[in-house]
Amino acid sequence: MSCIIINEMKKEKKGEIRITGGKWKGKKIFFDLSDDLRPTPDRAKETLFNWLGQNLSEMHCLDLFSGTGALGLEAFSRGAKRITFVEKNKDYLQKIKKVYSDMSVKENCDFFCAECLDWVKNYKSKTKYDLIFIDPPFNKNLIDDLLSSILNKNLLSKSGKIYFEYEKKLELKIPESLSLKKEKNLGRKKYVLAEVICLSS
Repeated sequence: MSCIIINEMKKEKKGEIRITGGKWKGKKIFFDLSDDLRPTPDRAKETLFNWLGQNLSEMHCLDLFSGTGALGLEAFSRGAKRITFVEKNKDYLQKIKKVYSDMSVKENCDFFCAECLDWVKNYKSKTKYDLIFIDPPFNKNLIDDLLSSILNKNLLSKSGKIYFEYEKKLELKIPESLSLKKEKNLGRKKYVLAEVICLSS
């Protein structure tokens, strides 16, 4: 394991998360981290937003398993038009709301305290998302069901993208309507960016 990754893990155990780009670049967010919180490391975030491009203007984003809100807040800093956070832990969600309110007075974020898979399966809004972040807990095997449910509920806009993180040991069944654009291994996890190529009618 490299010194960079070790240093990032030390920071995360102390509860420090940093916005790496955009309007609030360098802003530090502090959380009381526990074993069920695994914030996306700075190195992985920088890779992701190099894949996506640095400016997310006009994008509607969905941050599933928000946890610390690191990915959604990063997207917001980089110009995303609206972010929807879904997190089952009400304390985590309240912390994300507090951080967001400190960053902006605009009311362009939605917050849902819910199990993410249930939330997706019960989704009834007409909103289409340009970018969906998925970072589920380990050892739950939720990715396959989530990808299928997102596509079945038609949550993505035309050419919408899904970014997901998962344990490298998992064997995923990627739906045919998703095209894998980028992949990277880092530590125990794999980081993937996929794009929808066939929307259901």
